[in-house]
Amino acid sequence: MSDTTDTRDRVIRLEAEVAHQTKTIEAMDTKVTEMHDLLMAAKGARWAIIAAASVGGFIAAKLSFFFPWFPSK
Repeated sequence: MSDTTDTRDRVIRLEAEVAHQTKTIEAMDTKVTEMHDLLMAAKGARWAIIAAASVGGFIAAKLSFFFPWFPSK
């Protein structure tokens, strides 16, 4: 395999990876935009949503402390 062919194959793989990452970033942008629009539409409930997410994260973090004590099947 020559250097030219090897370089061409690398560029082709790189282009495919960039295309995949572009699609992934566009999907993430769509999701973030939807979440932002939801929070902007619910101005009064924004703090309630943030508080509920915070409490849920706190409880999940505390529950993970007890997981090693549960017997595995």
